[in-house]
Amino acid sequence: ASSINATLTTVRDGANPIRANLADVEESIIIGVLLTILVVYFFLGSGRSTFITGLALPNSLIGAFFLMSLAGFSINIMSLLALSLAVGLLIDDAIVVRENIFRHSEMGKDPIKSASEGTKEVLMAVVATTLAVISVFAPMGFLSGVVGQFFKEFALTICFAMVISLFDAVTMAPMLSAYFGGGGHGKPGEGSGIWARTMGRVLKGFDRFQTYLEDKYENIIRASLKRPFMILIGAFVIFVISIFSLKYVSKTFLPAQDTGEFSISIEMPPGTSLDGMAEEARKIDAALRKNPEVLTSVMFVGGQSGQSNVASFFVNMVPSKQRKINTTDFKERVRGQLKEFAYARPIVKDVDMMGGGMRPFTINIIGTDLKKLEDVSNELLAKLKNHPALLDVDTGYRPGKPEFQVVPDKQRSERLGVATSSMGMELRTLVEGSTPAVFRQKGEAFVCNRINVICNQALTKFTFLT
Repeated sequence: ASSINATLTTVRDGANPIRANLADVEESIIIGVLLTILVVYFFLGSGRSTFITGLALPNSLIGAFFLMSLAGFSINIMSLLALSLAVGLLIDDAIVVRENIFRHSEMGKDPIKSASEGTKEVLMAVVATTLAVISVFAPMGFLSGVVGQFFKEFALTICFAMVISLFDAVTMAPMLSAYFGGGGHGKPGEGSGIWARTMGRVLKGFDRFQTYLEDKYENIIRASLKRPFMILIGAFVIFVISIFSLKYVSKTFLPAQDTGEFSISIEMPPGTSLDGMAEEARKIDAALRKNPEVLTSVMFVGGQSGQSNVASFFVNMVPSKQRKINTTDFKERVRGQLKEFAYARPIVKDVDMMGGGMRPFTINIIGTDLKKLEDVSNELLAKLKNHPALLDVDTGYRPGKPEFQVVPDKQRSERLGVATSSMGMELRTLVEGSTPAVFRQKGEAFVCNRINVICNQALTKFTFLT
């Protein structure tokens, strides 16, 4: 036997989009934590204060996993998305407590007394702020239906993280302020070390910029207080415009996902041979592979039910960081490229996860009169094709395939001893061909061709049906 050099390649891994989404969310959480700490450091101007407040982030994120475990939640896209959203909220309570403790320290109080009195002073405000955030997200965790399944873990995970951040703000932040807070923030840019000459100057410039913004904000507030009626009228006008603009905002259940994969199906007239279909499919495959965004393109000729006039393609794009176009826009570009193959009725669509050929929007027309159903479906199809919100509109109705109907003469068949089943097997062999039996003996193969039964005399009528 001759050896065949073959390479086994994974065409599609359904877990890849999930891994990509999880990696993106994890990256967002890491970047969010780093940027939050950097912003806090610029505003506070103190490494000690940044460390004290920054500890709220890992404490809250890790503590949220404990509450998620008690609630039976899993680490998925929605729960990680909730943590990435909550990053900017988790540090607020610790900042308020730390700044108030520092204010008491500037009054000349010792660190322990400053931590105790400073925390008590803002305790109710911090609790109220946290509960206000929880009151926004908690009701989302008790929604019913499909939407509730999506948002339950998302909303409650944010609540879990906020509860832990509140606990951190009233325990960890005062304790570290009492024993690690130091003597105060100091002025940015002070000192003669390398850090003061480099990062200190940056902090000093940011402090000047912050002071400039504070002065401008103060001027705006004064001007607004002098014209309360105009401010109220302006706010009402903006509110009304916002309500009317909602009409022009697109609405959907979930936005299109940049999964980097999609499929294409083509269909030729019934009766097209498999070789002819393969030739047309190769032309489209060659056109697809010319796009640099295409990583792999897999071609399937023939349908699952034995149709020879259909073909499909699975297109896998390069990773999102290696291309400048998302999946939705690239599919639109491919539609334009396939216009020259309009005779093959190309349809660009998302990958069918269920495997039943379902589309995002389907209309079923049911009736007993086939002719009436055909007329109604064609009329509806013509209207839907002109709808601006729909793409690649198609109908599931297909005309019958051309066929030959063979009607044998039963009397002559019985007289000649030709059974109907034998006649059908012989006709199948003449049309589709058959592989003869192979007899092997001592390593040698012998092809045993069966003598065909001549049944032409028994065939008396051929009818061509369309």
